[in-house]
Amino acid sequence: MSFKNVFISYNGRIVAKDLCFEIKPQEKVAIVGRTGAGKSFIVQGLLRLADTSGEIWVDGANIKTISLKALRSSITIIPQDPTLFSGTLRFNLDPHGLYSDDLLWNTLADVS
Repeated sequence: MSFKNVFISYNGRIVAKDLCFEIKPQEKVAIVGRTGAGKSFIVQGLLRLADTSGEIWVDGANIKTISLKALRSSITIIPQDPTLFSGTLRFNLDPHGLYSDDLLWNTLADVS
């Protein structure tokens, strides 16, 4: 994933300016900074929830060319604050019912 000269706006005001960075495959990153520094806006830009200019690339594709459904269903964000999920464990693992129980159990076994 890479951000190339990305500007992010909120309510007509630029909140992140000229972001340029690359995250290599399998690399893990943490975005840190004080309150109001724009951390959440980077995520909003990535998910196309905020107005952006510049280029954001994921797996060789400019996110502006990817459907919103495909983009947002392919990215997972781990928030800073823990969240208590509602519903069953199965629903939280596969909210759209796309995978078999066997696959989910095998996946859980692989990560435990």
